[in-house]
Amino acid sequence: MNIVAVVVTYNRKVLLKECIDAILKQTRPITKLIIIDNNSTDGTYEMLENENYLNNSKVFCKRLEKNTGGAGGFHEGIKEAIKDQADWVWIMDDDTIPNSDCLEKILLAKEKTNNKNVSFFASSIYGVNKEFMNVPNVDTSVEENGYQNWYEFLADKMVKINTATFVSLLINGDAIRKFGLPCKQYFIWGDDTEYTMRLTKYYGPAYMVGDSIAIHKRKLTKALNIVDEEDKNRIKMYYYMVRNNLINTKNYKGTKATIALLIQYIKSIIFVTFKGKLKMKKIGVILKGIFAFIFKRYDAKAFKNRFSIEF
Repeated sequence: MNIVAVVVTYNRKVLLKECIDAILKQTRPITKLIIIDNNSTDGTYEMLENENYLNNSKVFCKRLEKNTGGAGGFHEGIKEAIKDQADWVWIMDDDTIPNSDCLEKILLAKEKTNNKNVSFFASSIYGVNKEFMNVPNVDTSVEENGYQNWYEFLADKMVKINTATFVSLLINGDAIRKFGLPCKQYFIWGDDTEYTMRLTKYYGPAYMVGDSIAIHKRKLTKALNIVDEEDKNRIKMYYYMVRNNLINTKNYKGTKATIALLIQYIKSIIFVTFKGKLKMKKIGVILKGIFAFIFKRYDAKAFKNRFSIEF
């Protein structure tokens, strides 16, 4: 089985080294590791050279000419994996540290699914202090008799899900070839939601594996929320969250859900007005994201064509 790992990195060479080491020491070896360097400026490439990673026949690094965000990085990395005829693509950020048996546990779980056309498997993600993080959405769809089926493989330590984040996700290569790559124009936030919803809607079911564990060493362990955000450098990124979430909701949940989300963002503006610092900056970012969605200030053509892969 050809399993290709993909790691996207930007200016986190210390964490990247830890991530690479964890991947290369898996009890179930990978075939290849593709590192997408989003034009890092902290000496990431030099670290890869000095630590002899680039002399490892399994390791390949592609340096991009500019920072394309997580969305652009995973788009490029998964495309490279498909060029290598990957059967399964194991993706993660550079601050993800999988347990040594993380991949093995996923593959053991895979054997329990009776060869269903599974879109992807997600690991169970925890913070450094065992906080719950990157929790996927449980698939609450129902069988013909009206009952939910999310616990179909619960005895095998799997829960059926319909969305997940790009933090230790094993994606079916066949699903990628049939339904395309992540939307690179999203830049950051929401690209993983759109992509995993796309795969579970059009290809097949997905599962979180309870005993496949990875640690996410993200500085901020709380769920992202612009109202409570205190990092002024991060606030501008919420533009992508607002815009991308609205695009996802409109295309996968319909007009009614989109209106409800718009109302939620308007409420956020009200909360921001009465709480915390950097009020005008936060309000401006929320409005910018809303207007970008309404007036399609994004590559709508590329989004429409997201089901195909261009090499």
